[in-house]
Amino acid sequence: MSHHAKPTATLIGLLLNTCRVYCQSTRETSLIRASGSECQTEPLGDAWTSPSGLTCYWDCVTFYPTSCQSVVYNADTQTCTPGGVAFRPLEFISKLLPRAHSADTIYYTKQPIPSCDTGSGNFILFETCGFTACIHQSNTPKTYSQAVSDCDLIGARPLTIDTLPMYSVCRYATYPDHVWIGLTDRTQEGQYKWITGPLLSAEQDSYIWVPDQPNDAGGNEDCAEFIHVGLNDINCADWKKVICEPN
Repeated sequence: MSHHAKPTATLIGLLLNTCRVYCQSTRETSLIRASGSECQTEPLGDAWTSPSGLTCYWDCVTFYPTSCQSVVYNADTQTCTPGGVAFRPLEFISKLLPRAHSADTIYYTKQPIPSCDTGSGNFILFETCGFTACIHQSNTPKTYSQAVSDCDLIGARPLTIDTLPMYSVCRYATYPDHVWIGLTDRTQEGQYKWITGPLLSAEQDSYIWVPDQPNDAGGNEDCAEFIHVGLNDINCADWKKVICEPN
C-alpha cells in the first residue's frame, strides 16, 4: 500500500469522535447558557438535530469554524440552530432566536474584551451576553455637531450601531435616554451614512427605524437619535445626550 494512501472512512470517523470528545471537554467551561428572555442571536443557517447542547455547539464550530459563536438548542426536539455573537434581546426583530417564551436555550461564548481606556474616567466597558463594548455616555444634552466635538475631545466619535450586538449595547446602555448616534443624511437627503463612512445597508434599514421613520418632518430632520427600540430622524440642532465609542 502506498505511504500516501487516503485514510479509511472508519479511521476518519475515529479521529473525529476522538477530537469531538476532547474539544467538547475543553469548550464546556467556556459555554454560557441562557434563555431567550436573557440573550438572543442571529441564525447562521438552517437547523439540524444533535443529541445535546454541547454536541450542537461542537457541530456548529465544525460547520462554521470562524462565525459560530453560539447555538440555540431545544432538548425536546434535539433541534440545533447555529448562531453568531450573542446579545441582549431585540424582541422586535423577528429573525432572532431564541424567542422570549420558547422552550429553546441559547449557549454562547464570551467575546474578546476590546482595549478601553477606563482609567481616564472617559470610558466604561458595557457587556451584553458575552459581547463587550467600550463606550462613553454623556450627561449633558448638546446639538449633534456639539456632540461630535465632545466625542472628538476624548478621541471618540458618536456610536456606530451597524451590527446587532452594538445595536443591543446602545439599547440597554442608554435606556431611558434619547441619544445621538453616528448616523446622518446631511450629505445627501435620504441616503443615511455612518460617521465611519459606510452607507446604512438595506438590511439595517429594514429593522433599525421605529415605525414610520425616517420621515424628514419639516424637511430638516437629517440626524438619527436612538429612542429605546430604534432610530428616529430629528433636527440636528435639537439637544440630546450622546453615546460615543473610541476612534
